[in-house]
Amino acid sequence: MYSDTELSRALGKNNFNDLDRAFFTRLFYGVIEKKLTLDFYINRLVEKNKDIYISNILRMGIYQILYMEKVPDSAACSESVELAKKLKNKHAAGFVNAVLRNYLRKKEELEQKLNSLNNLEIKYSCNYDIINTWEESYGLKTAEKILKAAEYMGQGFTVTVNSLKISRDEYLKKLTALGIKCEKVSEYGVDILENLPIKSLYGFFEGLFFVQDAASQFCALELGAKKGDVILDVCAAPGGKSLFIAQAIGGKGKIIALDLYKHRLKLIDNSADRLGIDIIKTYEHNSAEPIPENILTARADCILCDVPCSGLGTAVKKPEIKYKSLENMTSLTALQYDILSNCSNYLKPGGTLVYSTCTLNKKENEDVVGKFLEKNVEFKLENIKTFFPFERRTDGFFFAKMRLV
Repeated sequence: MYSDTELSRALGKNNFNDLDRAFFTRLFYGVIEKKLTLDFYINRLVEKNKDIYISNILRMGIYQILYMEKVPDSAACSESVELAKKLKNKHAAGFVNAVLRNYLRKKEELEQKLNSLNNLEIKYSCNYDIINTWEESYGLKTAEKILKAAEYMGQGFTVTVNSLKISRDEYLKKLTALGIKCEKVSEYGVDILENLPIKSLYGFFEGLFFVQDAASQFCALELGAKKGDVILDVCAAPGGKSLFIAQAIGGKGKIIALDLYKHRLKLIDNSADRLGIDIIKTYEHNSAEPIPENILTARADCILCDVPCSGLGTAVKKPEIKYKSLENMTSLTALQYDILSNCSNYLKPGGTLVYSTCTLNKKENEDVVGKFLEKNVEFKLENIKTFFPFERRTDGFFFAKMRLV
Protein backbone atom coordinates (compact mmCIF):
# COMPACT_ATOMS: atom_id res chain seq x y z
CA MET A 1 0.00 0.00 0.00
CA TYR A 2 1.36 3.44 -0.93
CA SER A 3 1.89 6.03 1.81
CA ASP A 4 -0.71 8.46 0.41
CA THR A 5 -3.37 5.72 0.49
CA GLU A 6 -2.47 4.75 4.06
CA LEU A 7 -2.46 8.40 5.13
CA SER A 8 -5.94 8.96 3.67
CA ARG A 9 -7.18 5.87 5.51
CA ALA A 10 -5.71 7.05 8.82
CA LEU A 11 -7.05 10.59 8.45
CA GLY A 12 -10.47 9.19 7.61
CA LYS A 13 -10.55 7.23 10.89
CA ASN A 14 -9.73 10.25 13.05
CA ASN A 15 -11.68 13.46 13.43
CA PHE A 16 -8.69 15.82 13.31
CA ASN A 17 -9.00 19.58 13.22
CA ASP A 18 -6.96 21.38 10.53
CA LEU A 19 -3.95 21.94 12.81
CA ASP A 20 -3.81 18.32 13.98
CA ARG A 21 -4.29 17.06 10.43
CA ALA A 22 -1.34 19.14 9.23
CA PHE A 23 0.82 17.96 12.15
CA PHE A 24 -0.08 14.30 11.58
CA THR A 25 0.60 14.56 7.85
CA ARG A 26 3.97 16.22 8.36
CA LEU A 27 5.06 13.65 10.93
CA PHE A 28 3.75 10.70 8.90
CA TYR A 29 5.53 11.62 5.68
CA GLY A 30 8.57 13.01 7.44
CA VAL A 31 9.40 9.84 9.35
CA ILE A 32 9.10 7.77 6.16
CA GLU A 33 11.15 10.26 4.19
CA LYS A 34 13.96 10.40 6.79
CA LYS A 35 13.92 6.77 7.93
CA LEU A 36 17.59 5.94 7.21
CA THR A 37 18.78 9.18 8.78
CA LEU A 38 16.70 8.61 11.91
CA ASP A 39 17.92 5.03 12.17
CA PHE A 40 21.51 6.26 11.92
CA TYR A 41 20.96 8.20 15.15
CA ILE A 42 18.99 5.46 16.89
CA ASN A 43 21.61 2.80 16.11
CA ARG A 44 24.23 4.92 17.88
CA LEU A 45 22.06 5.25 20.96
CA VAL A 46 20.61 1.76 21.27
CA GLU A 47 22.49 -1.53 21.30
CA LYS A 48 19.48 -3.82 20.87
CA ASN A 49 15.85 -3.14 20.04
CA LYS A 50 13.73 -5.58 18.09
CA ASP A 51 10.40 -3.94 18.90
CA ILE A 52 9.08 -2.20 15.76
CA TYR A 53 6.61 -0.13 17.80
CA ILE A 54 9.35 1.27 20.02
CA SER A 55 11.49 1.95 16.93
CA ASN A 56 8.69 3.96 15.34
CA ILE A 57 8.10 5.95 18.55
CA LEU A 58 11.81 6.80 18.68
CA ARG A 59 11.78 7.79 15.00
CA MET A 60 8.83 10.10 15.58
CA GLY A 61 10.41 11.63 18.67
CA ILE A 62 13.77 12.32 17.02
CA TYR A 63 12.09 13.59 13.85
CA GLN A 64 10.17 16.20 15.86
CA ILE A 65 13.33 17.30 17.64
CA LEU A 66 15.35 17.51 14.44
CA TYR A 67 12.93 18.84 11.86
CA MET A 68 9.86 20.36 13.54
CA GLU A 69 11.05 23.65 15.02
CA LYS A 70 7.68 24.60 16.49
CA VAL A 71 7.65 21.48 18.68
CA PRO A 72 9.60 21.99 21.95
CA ASP A 73 12.12 19.23 22.66
CA SER A 74 10.44 18.56 26.01
CA ALA A 75 7.07 18.07 24.30
CA ALA A 76 8.55 15.68 21.75
CA CYS A 77 10.01 13.59 24.56
CA SER A 78 7.00 13.62 26.86
CA GLU A 79 4.51 12.79 24.09
CA SER A 80 6.72 9.94 22.90
CA VAL A 81 6.84 8.57 26.44
CA GLU A 82 3.03 8.81 26.74
CA LEU A 83 2.72 6.91 23.48
CA ALA A 84 5.10 4.22 24.75
CA LYS A 85 2.96 3.78 27.87
CA LYS A 86 0.19 2.43 25.65
CA LEU A 87 2.36 -0.53 24.61
CA LYS A 88 2.15 -3.87 26.40
CA ASN A 89 5.87 -3.69 27.17
CA LYS A 90 6.06 -2.30 30.73
CA HIS A 91 9.64 -1.10 30.17
CA ALA A 92 8.86 0.77 26.94
CA ALA A 93 8.15 4.19 28.46
CA GLY A 94 11.35 4.27 30.53
CA PHE A 95 13.39 3.00 27.60
CA VAL A 96 12.01 5.65 25.19
CA ASN A 97 12.55 8.41 27.75
CA ALA A 98 16.16 7.35 28.32
CA VAL A 99 17.00 7.12 24.62
CA LEU A 100 15.47 10.49 23.71
CA ARG A 101 17.11 12.25 26.68
CA ASN A 102 20.44 10.70 25.66
CA TYR A 103 19.86 11.88 22.09
CA LEU A 104 19.31 15.46 23.30
CA ARG A 105 22.61 15.32 25.21
CA LYS A 106 24.54 13.95 22.22
CA LYS A 107 22.64 15.74 19.45
CA GLU A 108 25.50 17.96 18.22
CA GLU A 109 28.04 15.14 18.44
CA LEU A 110 25.81 12.79 16.42
CA GLU A 111 25.12 15.43 13.78
CA GLN A 112 28.87 15.99 13.37
CA LYS A 113 29.36 12.24 12.88
CA LEU A 114 26.66 12.18 10.22
CA ASN A 115 28.14 15.16 8.35
CA SER A 116 31.66 13.73 8.51
CA LEU A 117 30.49 10.54 6.76
CA ASN A 118 29.58 12.40 3.56
CA ASN A 119 27.23 9.49 2.89
CA LEU A 120 24.39 10.49 0.55
CA GLU A 121 22.47 7.32 1.37
CA ILE A 122 22.17 8.26 5.05
CA LYS A 123 22.16 12.05 4.60
CA TYR A 124 19.19 11.96 2.22
CA SER A 125 17.75 8.64 3.43
CA CYS A 126 17.70 6.90 0.06
CA ASN A 127 18.56 3.46 -1.31
CA TYR A 128 22.10 3.39 -2.73
CA ASP A 129 20.93 1.73 -5.97
CA ILE A 130 18.60 4.65 -6.65
CA ILE A 131 21.31 7.23 -5.93
CA ASN A 132 23.64 5.31 -8.23
CA THR A 133 20.97 5.20 -10.96
CA TRP A 134 20.53 8.98 -10.79
CA GLU A 135 24.29 9.53 -10.80
CA GLU A 136 24.77 7.27 -13.83
CA SER A 137 21.89 8.93 -15.67
CA TYR A 138 22.51 12.61 -14.89
CA GLY A 139 25.80 13.01 -13.00
CA LEU A 140 26.54 13.45 -9.29
CA LYS A 141 25.57 17.14 -9.02
CA THR A 142 22.16 16.55 -10.57
CA ALA A 143 21.68 13.40 -8.49
CA GLU A 144 22.19 15.39 -5.29
CA LYS A 145 19.79 18.09 -6.52
CA ILE A 146 17.16 15.39 -7.06
CA LEU A 147 17.82 14.05 -3.56
CA LYS A 148 17.38 17.49 -2.03
CA ALA A 149 14.17 18.08 -3.99
CA ALA A 150 12.84 14.66 -3.01
CA GLU A 151 12.81 15.59 0.67
CA TYR A 152 9.30 15.99 2.03
CA MET A 153 8.04 19.56 1.64
CA GLY A 154 4.39 19.22 2.69
CA GLN A 155 3.21 21.85 0.24
CA GLY A 156 -0.17 20.77 -1.05
CA PHE A 157 -1.01 19.44 -4.50
CA THR A 158 -1.85 20.41 -8.09
CA VAL A 159 -5.23 20.20 -9.79
CA THR A 160 -6.41 20.36 -13.38
CA VAL A 161 -9.40 22.64 -13.78
CA ASN A 162 -12.26 21.11 -15.79
CA SER A 163 -12.57 23.67 -18.59
CA LEU A 164 -15.81 22.03 -19.70
CA LYS A 165 -17.41 23.64 -16.64
CA ILE A 166 -15.21 26.55 -15.54
CA SER A 167 -12.08 28.37 -16.72
CA ARG A 168 -8.84 28.16 -14.80
CA ASP A 169 -8.93 31.90 -13.97
CA GLU A 170 -12.54 31.73 -12.77
CA TYR A 171 -11.73 28.78 -10.54
CA LEU A 172 -8.63 30.54 -9.22
CA LYS A 173 -10.75 33.57 -8.26
CA LYS A 174 -13.23 31.30 -6.44
CA LEU A 175 -10.45 29.71 -4.38
CA THR A 176 -8.82 33.05 -3.61
CA ALA A 177 -12.16 34.45 -2.43
CA LEU A 178 -12.44 31.50 -0.04
CA GLY A 179 -9.03 32.28 1.42
CA ILE A 180 -7.29 29.21 -0.04
CA LYS A 181 -3.61 29.67 -0.88
CA CYS A 182 -3.21 28.89 -4.57
CA GLU A 183 -1.56 29.98 -7.82
CA LYS A 184 -1.73 29.11 -11.51
CA VAL A 185 0.85 26.62 -12.75
CA SER A 186 -0.16 25.94 -16.35
CA GLU A 187 -2.90 26.67 -18.89
CA TYR A 188 -5.27 24.36 -17.04
CA GLY A 189 -3.51 23.84 -13.71
CA VAL A 190 -3.71 25.38 -10.24
CA ASP A 191 -1.33 24.71 -7.37
CA ILE A 192 -3.05 24.34 -4.00
CA LEU A 193 -0.38 25.54 -1.58
CA GLU A 194 -1.72 23.97 1.60
CA ASN A 195 -2.67 20.50 2.79
CA LEU A 196 -6.43 20.13 2.43
CA PRO A 197 -8.64 17.06 2.10
CA ILE A 198 -9.32 16.71 -1.64
CA LYS A 199 -13.05 16.30 -1.22
CA SER A 200 -13.30 19.43 0.92
CA LEU A 201 -11.82 21.63 -1.82
CA TYR A 202 -14.33 23.88 -3.56
CA GLY A 203 -15.94 22.24 -6.59
CA PHE A 204 -14.97 18.60 -6.00
CA PHE A 205 -18.48 17.17 -6.06
CA GLU A 206 -19.48 19.56 -8.85
CA GLY A 207 -16.67 18.14 -11.01
CA LEU A 208 -14.74 21.38 -11.38
CA PHE A 209 -11.29 19.78 -11.01
CA PHE A 210 -9.27 16.63 -10.58
CA VAL A 211 -5.86 16.10 -8.98
CA GLN A 212 -3.02 15.92 -11.52
CA ASP A 213 0.64 16.87 -11.42
CA ALA A 214 1.64 19.69 -13.76
CA ALA A 215 4.16 17.48 -15.59
CA SER A 216 1.32 15.13 -16.57
CA GLN A 217 -0.62 18.13 -17.88
CA PHE A 218 2.30 19.17 -20.08
CA CYS A 219 2.68 15.59 -21.30
CA ALA A 220 -0.99 15.34 -22.28
CA LEU A 221 -0.79 18.70 -24.08
CA GLU A 222 2.21 17.42 -26.03
CA LEU A 223 -0.07 14.86 -27.67
CA GLY A 224 -1.63 17.72 -29.63
CA ALA A 225 -5.05 16.07 -29.77
CA LYS A 226 -7.79 17.97 -31.63
CA LYS A 227 -11.58 17.92 -31.59
CA GLY A 228 -12.89 14.82 -33.32
CA ASP A 229 -9.66 12.81 -32.89
CA VAL A 230 -9.52 9.17 -31.87
CA ILE A 231 -7.07 8.91 -28.97
CA LEU A 232 -5.65 5.70 -27.50
CA ASP A 233 -4.42 5.95 -23.90
CA VAL A 234 -2.76 2.74 -22.72
CA CYS A 235 -1.89 1.81 -19.12
CA ALA A 236 -4.34 4.62 -18.48
CA ALA A 237 -5.51 4.23 -14.87
CA PRO A 238 -6.12 6.19 -12.72
CA GLY A 239 -6.97 8.20 -15.82
CA GLY A 240 -5.67 11.72 -15.30
CA LYS A 241 -4.31 12.11 -18.82
CA SER A 242 -7.48 10.73 -20.43
CA LEU A 243 -9.54 13.20 -18.40
CA PHE A 244 -7.20 16.04 -19.32
CA ILE A 245 -7.31 15.25 -23.03
CA ALA A 246 -11.12 14.98 -22.95
CA GLN A 247 -11.60 18.48 -21.60
CA ALA A 248 -8.74 19.91 -23.71
CA ILE A 249 -10.58 18.84 -26.91
CA GLY A 250 -13.85 20.21 -25.62
CA GLY A 251 -15.45 16.82 -25.08
CA LYS A 252 -15.52 16.25 -28.86
CA GLY A 253 -13.77 13.06 -29.93
CA LYS A 254 -13.20 9.51 -28.75
CA ILE A 255 -10.78 8.32 -26.09
CA ILE A 256 -10.07 4.62 -25.62
CA ALA A 257 -8.47 3.98 -22.23
CA LEU A 258 -6.86 0.60 -21.60
CA ASP A 259 -5.54 -0.84 -18.36
CA LEU A 260 -4.47 -4.27 -17.18
CA TYR A 261 -6.62 -4.16 -14.05
CA LYS A 262 -10.40 -3.95 -14.15
CA HIS A 263 -10.75 -2.42 -10.67
CA ARG A 264 -8.48 0.47 -11.69
CA LEU A 265 -10.65 1.23 -14.70
CA LYS A 266 -13.45 2.06 -12.27
CA LEU A 267 -11.34 4.99 -11.10
CA ILE A 268 -11.48 6.43 -14.62
CA ASP A 269 -15.20 5.78 -15.00
CA ASN A 270 -16.02 7.33 -11.62
CA SER A 271 -13.91 10.43 -12.28
CA ALA A 272 -15.38 10.86 -15.77
CA ASP A 273 -18.90 10.71 -14.30
CA ARG A 274 -18.04 13.32 -11.67
CA LEU A 275 -16.51 15.64 -14.28
CA GLY A 276 -19.34 15.19 -16.79
CA ILE A 277 -17.10 13.59 -19.44
CA ASP A 278 -18.72 10.97 -21.69
CA ILE A 279 -16.17 10.39 -24.48
CA ILE A 280 -13.90 7.97 -22.58
CA LYS A 281 -14.43 4.24 -23.11
CA THR A 282 -12.50 1.94 -20.78
CA TYR A 283 -11.37 -1.62 -21.51
CA GLU A 284 -9.42 -4.23 -19.57
CA HIS A 285 -6.42 -5.16 -21.70
CA ASN A 286 -2.70 -5.97 -21.51
CA SER A 287 -1.18 -3.29 -23.75
CA ALA A 288 1.88 -5.39 -24.52
CA GLU A 289 -0.43 -7.66 -26.54
CA PRO A 290 -2.41 -7.03 -29.78
CA ILE A 291 -5.55 -4.93 -29.31
CA PRO A 292 -8.77 -6.71 -30.38
CA GLU A 293 -10.80 -5.12 -33.19
CA ASN A 294 -13.84 -4.77 -30.95
CA ILE A 295 -11.83 -2.33 -28.80
CA LEU A 296 -10.12 -0.32 -31.54
CA THR A 297 -11.98 -0.43 -34.84
CA ALA A 298 -9.67 1.98 -36.69
CA ARG A 299 -6.20 3.45 -36.28
CA ALA A 300 -5.82 6.26 -33.77
CA ASP A 301 -4.88 9.88 -34.45
CA CYS A 302 -2.88 10.02 -31.21
CA ILE A 303 -1.48 7.37 -28.88
CA LEU A 304 -0.24 7.92 -25.35
CA CYS A 305 1.93 5.22 -23.78
CA ASP A 306 2.36 6.19 -20.12
CA VAL A 307 4.02 2.91 -19.27
CA PRO A 308 4.55 1.12 -15.92
CA CYS A 309 7.81 2.37 -14.42
CA SER A 310 9.93 2.47 -11.27
CA GLY A 311 8.22 5.73 -10.23
CA LEU A 312 11.44 7.36 -9.04
CA GLY A 313 10.11 10.80 -9.94
CA THR A 314 7.33 10.65 -7.34
CA ALA A 315 9.48 10.46 -4.21
CA VAL A 316 8.15 13.74 -2.78
CA LYS A 317 4.57 12.45 -2.76
CA LYS A 318 5.49 8.84 -1.99
CA PRO A 319 8.72 8.92 0.07
CA GLU A 320 8.76 5.12 0.40
CA ILE A 321 9.83 5.10 -3.28
CA LYS A 322 13.35 5.99 -2.08
CA TYR A 323 13.76 2.52 -0.58
CA LYS A 324 12.51 0.68 -3.64
CA SER A 325 14.48 -2.25 -5.04
CA LEU A 326 15.63 -1.95 -8.67
CA GLU A 327 16.38 -5.67 -9.05
CA ASN A 328 13.77 -6.21 -11.78
CA MET A 329 14.86 -3.31 -13.98
CA THR A 330 15.71 -5.49 -16.99
CA SER A 331 12.27 -7.08 -17.14
CA LEU A 332 10.64 -3.67 -16.57
CA THR A 333 12.43 -1.98 -19.47
CA ALA A 334 11.59 -4.97 -21.69
CA LEU A 335 7.91 -4.55 -20.82
CA GLN A 336 8.07 -0.81 -21.52
CA TYR A 337 9.58 -1.46 -24.94
CA ASP A 338 7.03 -4.16 -25.74
CA ILE A 339 4.13 -1.84 -24.88
CA LEU A 340 5.55 0.99 -26.99
CA SER A 341 6.29 -1.28 -29.95
CA ASN A 342 2.91 -3.01 -29.87
CA CYS A 343 0.84 0.15 -29.54
CA SER A 344 2.73 1.98 -32.28
CA ASN A 345 1.08 -0.41 -34.77
CA TYR A 346 -2.28 1.27 -34.20
CA LEU A 347 -1.32 4.83 -35.18
CA LYS A 348 -2.47 6.59 -38.36
CA PRO A 349 0.19 7.94 -40.76
CA GLY A 350 0.97 11.46 -39.61
CA GLY A 351 -0.27 10.66 -36.13
CA THR A 352 1.43 11.44 -32.82
CA LEU A 353 2.89 8.87 -30.42
CA VAL A 354 3.93 9.97 -26.93
CA TYR A 355 5.92 7.74 -24.59
CA SER A 356 6.05 8.83 -20.95
CA THR A 357 7.04 7.75 -17.44
CA CYS A 358 6.97 9.27 -13.97
CA THR A 359 10.54 8.16 -13.32
CA LEU A 360 14.05 9.59 -13.53
CA ASN A 361 16.15 6.86 -15.09
CA LYS A 362 17.62 6.96 -18.59
CA LYS A 363 17.35 3.17 -18.89
CA GLU A 364 13.56 3.48 -18.72
CA ASN A 365 13.39 6.71 -20.67
CA GLU A 366 15.91 7.71 -23.35
CA ASP A 367 17.21 4.15 -23.81
CA VAL A 368 13.74 2.67 -24.45
CA VAL A 369 12.87 5.46 -26.90
CA GLY A 370 16.26 5.18 -28.61
CA LYS A 371 15.86 1.44 -29.12
CA PHE A 372 12.35 1.94 -30.53
CA LEU A 373 13.43 4.64 -33.00
CA GLU A 374 16.39 2.56 -34.14
CA LYS A 375 14.09 -0.34 -35.04
CA ASN A 376 11.19 1.78 -36.35
CA VAL A 377 12.70 4.31 -38.77
CA GLU A 378 9.25 5.42 -39.96
CA PHE A 379 8.89 7.26 -36.63
CA LYS A 380 10.61 10.61 -36.14
CA LEU A 381 11.41 12.17 -32.79
CA GLU A 382 9.87 15.64 -32.47
CA ASN A 383 10.42 16.48 -28.82
CA ILE A 384 11.95 14.96 -25.73
CA LYS A 385 11.76 16.36 -22.21
CA THR A 386 12.79 15.44 -18.67
CA PHE A 387 11.16 17.30 -15.77
CA PHE A 388 13.34 17.52 -12.67
CA PRO A 389 11.62 18.31 -9.35
CA PHE A 390 14.29 20.89 -8.48
CA GLU A 391 13.53 22.92 -11.62
CA ARG A 392 9.82 23.50 -11.04
CA ARG A 393 7.06 22.30 -8.73
CA THR A 394 6.37 18.99 -10.50
CA ASP A 395 7.11 15.31 -10.18
CA GLY A 396 10.17 13.95 -11.89
CA PHE A 397 8.79 13.05 -15.31
CA PHE A 398 9.80 12.17 -18.87
CA PHE A 399 8.12 12.20 -22.25
CA ALA A 400 9.15 11.74 -25.87
CA LYS A 401 6.92 12.86 -28.74
CA MET A 402 7.22 10.94 -32.02
CA ARG A 403 5.40 11.17 -35.33
CA LEU A 404 4.65 8.45 -37.89
CA VAL A 405 5.76 9.88 -41.24
